[in-house]
Amino acid sequence: MTEQPVIVQKISWINLCPWILIFKTFSVASGTGVLAFALLGVVLSPLGWILSENVFLEDVRDRDPKLIEIVETNGSPYRGVFAPTSSADSVSLEISGVALAGPQLVFRQIEKPFEYVFSSDTSMREFAYFAFGGIWTVLVWSFAGLAIARISLLRLTRNERVGIDDAFGFAISNWRTTVGAIGIPLLAVLFLCVPGALIGLLMNFDFGIFVAAGLWLFVLLFGGLAALLLLGLMFGWPLMVASVGCEGQNAFDAMTRGYAYTFQRPFHYAFYALVAMLVGSLAWLVIGGLTQGVVEMSGWSSSWGANISSSNRFEQIIDGVDVSGEELSRWRQSGHSMIHFFNSILKTLAAAFLYGLFWCMASAIYLVLRYDVDETEMDEIFLVDEKRTYQLPPLKTDTNGIPQVQKSAPAEGVESSPKESPPSESD
Repeated sequence: MTEQPVIVQKISWINLCPWILIFKTFSVASGTGVLAFALLGVVLSPLGWILSENVFLEDVRDRDPKLIEIVETNGSPYRGVFAPTSSADSVSLEISGVALAGPQLVFRQIEKPFEYVFSSDTSMREFAYFAFGGIWTVLVWSFAGLAIARISLLRLTRNERVGIDDAFGFAISNWRTTVGAIGIPLLAVLFLCVPGALIGLLMNFDFGIFVAAGLWLFVLLFGGLAALLLLGLMFGWPLMVASVGCEGQNAFDAMTRGYAYTFQRPFHYAFYALVAMLVGSLAWLVIGGLTQGVVEMSGWSSSWGANISSSNRFEQIIDGVDVSGEELSRWRQSGHSMIHFFNSILKTLAAAFLYGLFWCMASAIYLVLRYDVDETEMDEIFLVDEKRTYQLPPLKTDTNGIPQVQKSAPAEGVESSPKESPPSESD
């Protein structure tokens, strides 16, 4: 019996390597809807930080240089992603001596304030500043990130283009669910810290220190549970947002999915995140480098004419300083502000692309992890049923007890047609 040759005509790469779905996020991130919601989040997020700064850090900002840098970064829509990759706080990939930073900058910018909230070195004013700003960030990106996730999920699974109005309506209806999914673990951590705080009160007395030491095992137990919750939340919060956009579930289900996918497939998650960081960093190397190049080339070409009267006049205009020590003129100060404003618009647009790419990649990673853990097909997604439903017509029982459909009353001003009378004998 001869064996017949098998000819492979088509290979389903998405089934062999589901993680290649991450590469499809570039076209989604460049869409109008994604850019619009990402720009909305990028612009709104610094407003809460500026308000928190004015309320809580009025007399602290001038005393701590490190805090000044943090405040300036939080109050800018683009500074966090345009930070030098060589700084110690940045997260980058070193390839052939080139530091690549991309979506991880967005992750770090959103997650970083909560590190200061749970830091023991933070003062009360600083705690209030980071707590208020962190809550505001969660609120903003629970809406904007959910809208972006919804657009990208429908595009990646069903290749459907979602309009801005539909994504806006979905986010309006479900953003509270996203806030709840992220807020439940934070509230649980807060309650787990209460026993430790009560035991800590005993340490204000010498004998209380001995009693607290005897109860320290319980402090370690509650602290371990809190640390475990924070660890899962640290890596699972983007999945929670994507879960609400994909499944349309309640807050508890979205939270459990985020924790389950993080802890059940940690190495898969790490690999997918590494792929997203690599390809996203290459994209940001082009977009961010092009944006920075446009700003620098514009300044370089303008300096040719501006530096005729003075060798560093253009640098003084950009920096807003006067080496002579005199006060800047109104025209010079206005020109400096306008140039800085237009440069900021360009950088903000570039930052919006990176934020949109981050949420698109988070949605793709969620789909792949869901396929790994639950074996759910990629194209399964919650759809909003917009079909109109009609009620049954009213029924009325006749003299024989048989229900009859009531006829609708004629419209006002419209006469009903008279019944035909039987023909008379004369006819």
